[in-house]
Amino acid sequence: MVKLVYRVSRTVTKGLLVHLGCNVTTASSSEECVRVVSLEHEVVFMDVCTGLDGYELAVRIHEKFTKHQDRPLIVALTGNTKRVTKENCMRVGMDGLILKPISVDKMRGVLSELLERRVLFETV
Repeated sequence: MVKLVYRVSRTVTKGLLVHLGCNVTTASSSEECVRVVSLEHEVVFMDVCTGLDGYELAVRIHEKFTKHQDRPLIVALTGNTKRVTKENCMRVGMDGLILKPISVDKMRGVLSELLERRVLFETV
């Protein structure tokens, strides 16, 4: 299972995913993320607490892949519990939103549910 992590406390998130047996690619900018994301990546985790950049990135990933089934799942990680954050994630076509902090057990459950159901939005 290959994951792409963009901006989300990369060291911590990468460590959790590696612990769970995932191959992880990290990106340090939205441009790099769009450039490296491929069909090889099953899930892209991104931060949306830093303005519109995460939302714009989700749109650009959608544009890169012609079919919904061909693109990786896009999941926001955020500490923001405002309802508008969830609404914005859904509006730009993200497949899930996970509230920080996140533990190994939570990440394991999230990945399992995401890959089975293809969508996951935590209650905000």
